[in-house]
Amino acid sequence: MIRDKILEINKEINNVLLLAITNGRTIEQINEAISAGIKAIGENKAQELKVKFPFLPKDLRIDFIGHLQTNKVRDVVKHCYLIHSVDSLYLAREVDRQAKNMGKRQNILLQINISGEKSKYGFKKEDVIDQMPQLLKLSNIRIIGLMTIAPHFDNPEKTRPIFQKLKLLKNQLEEENRVGIYELSMGMSNDYKIAIEEGATIVRLGRIIFE
Repeated sequence: MIRDKILEINKEINNVLLLAITNGRTIEQINEAISAGIKAIGENKAQELKVKFPFLPKDLRIDFIGHLQTNKVRDVVKHCYLIHSVDSLYLAREVDRQAKNMGKRQNILLQINISGEKSKYGFKKEDVIDQMPQLLKLSNIRIIGLMTIAPHFDNPEKTRPIFQKLKLLKNQLEEENRVGIYELSMGMSNDYKIAIEEGATIVRLGRIIFE
């Protein structure tokens, strides 16, 4: 069942990275997804990731997608290729510090609360524009893109303006800071097709794969 779903989704997404969201899933389920072609997974709890890590293939790309507390940064930097959820300058500085201690340059995405929902984490648009020069001075992180979580709508088409705004912000940050910001992590099980149409390079799919 998992294999069939993944094969069907891969036909739709072309060159977009399918990040299988595996929090709450068993090692057996993850291995089934890997056997169907999944090359990257996303976890949202540092402790769960720490428990699973010894049982995962060593060449599997692991990203962190959840809200990251500063006391968990060390474990996440140790295990993850990309952190999607850096949502403040304060957190970015802690990721930079821990990466430096490990002799690593950590890939990150800046999480943007582009919809302005009070219940969601992330930089406000105006704050990330203002703080980008400070973020770029942190030498042990590499900002490779932006991430957002759109509100859940019964009609996925309503998410389109959210994704459009994130792409416009990416373009603005690139132009104003003369940097390349390549990745747009946006789109989940209910709205990933719209996200891809609006320029997503990574979609984060869990429920549609595993349920």
